[in-house]
Amino acid sequence: MANSVWLFPKGFSLLSYIKVLGNNYFWRSFFNSVFYVVLITLLNNLNSVLAGYALARKGLVFRKIIIVYLLIPMFFSGGLIPTFILMINLRLYNTIWAIIIPATVSVWNIILVRTYINTLPQSLSESAIIDGASDFRILFSIILPLVKPIVAVISLYTAIGVWNNWFNAMIYLPRKPEWHPLQMFLTRVLIWGEMQSTATYSPTDGLDPELMKQSIINAAVGGQLKYTLIIVSSLPIILVYPFLQKYFIKGALLGSLKE
Repeated sequence: MANSVWLFPKGFSLLSYIKVLGNNYFWRSFFNSVFYVVLITLLNNLNSVLAGYALARKGLVFRKIIIVYLLIPMFFSGGLIPTFILMINLRLYNTIWAIIIPATVSVWNIILVRTYINTLPQSLSESAIIDGASDFRILFSIILPLVKPIVAVISLYTAIGVWNNWFNAMIYLPRKPEWHPLQMFLTRVLIWGEMQSTATYSPTDGLDPELMKQSIINAAVGGQLKYTLIIVSSLPIILVYPFLQKYFIKGALLGSLKE
C-alpha cells in the first residue's frame, strides 16, 4: 500500500453521486429549496424596494422615528422562544409560511436600498412630480431601473441566506418532512454518517478485526455521501454567482445619470 496513491485518486467512482441523485427525498428537498429561494427573494426585493423608496422621501411623516424603529430589531432580537410562541399563536407552526413570512423583510436590505436611492439626483423625482407622475409611477418607471445594481446585490444576499438555511425548518417544520429544504436533508445525512461510523463498532467490542473493518467501510460511505451532498448543494449558488458578480464591480456605473 505504500506509495500507491499519488496525485490522481485511486479507484475513481461516481457511485455516491448516483445514490444521491437517485434519492427521491433529495429531489423533493432540492425543489423545495428552489421554491423558497425564488419566492422569498422576490417578496424580499419587493418589500425592500417599497420600504427603501418610502424612507428615502424627504416628505415622509415621522421618517426618522420609523428608521429608528426599524433599526431596533437589528440590535435586539426577539429571541427564539418568543418567536416560537408567536408562530404557534399565529397558527403558522408546521406550515411553510413559518419559513416564508419572516424572511420576506430584511431591515438591512431596506437600508441598502434607501441609501442607494439617496445617491440618485433629486431632480429626477421632482421633474416627474411636476409632470403629474404618481409615486408608484416614479418608483417603477424611474427609480427601479436605476437601482438594479443594489437589487441584484440584495437578491444574492437573500438567495444565499435562504439556500443555506436549515435551522428554521428544523424548528418550525418538524412534522412536515415533505417541505424540508435541501440543507435540512444534508443535515440529516451528516447525522446519519456520524451514526454509521460508530454504530457497527464501539470500544466495548474489543479489537474484533471484522467489526473494525465494517466500521471503517461505513465511515467511508458516510463520508462520500456527505461530501457529495456538499458539492451538489453548492453548485446552484456557484453557477448563479458569476452572473451577478458584475453588479458588485459595476454597480456605481450601471444606470447612473448626470444632472
